[in-house]
Amino acid sequence: MNSSNIPTELPIAMDVVCVLSLECWRLRRLSEQAQDGPVGPGLRYAVRHIMDAIEKIGIEVIDLTGRIYDPGMAPEVVEVREDMSPQAGQAVIDETIAPTVMWHGRVVRPGQIIVRRPVDNPQVTEVTE
Repeated sequence: MNSSNIPTELPIAMDVVCVLSLECWRLRRLSEQAQDGPVGPGLRYAVRHIMDAIEKIGIEVIDLTGRIYDPGMAPEVVEVREDMSPQAGQAVIDETIAPTVMWHGRVVRPGQIIVRRPVDNPQVTEVTE
């Protein structure tokens, strides 16, 4: 096949884009842990370029860790942890298991999260099944 037969654009299924986005997010998290190691800079460079390519097609990968939890959010709550500390306030997203993937502002794959809530706050009552 010569270069004149190579298409300049390819159709790609949204589920494939979602998998690429999720795995790039996981690689980013690993690169943050490998900051001082010999592979850290190269891994961060590769992740940055992959994320740039994903963003060019209108994909946004959203990690909600640390944000206030709102029951109307798109992600699936896979676990609720009770916060026993006296200064516990609102329910907070304690951990993102999988990020939410959006395309041009629309959710194409809801994420999965773990929520930490105060013992006396029934805002989050059960895990989504």
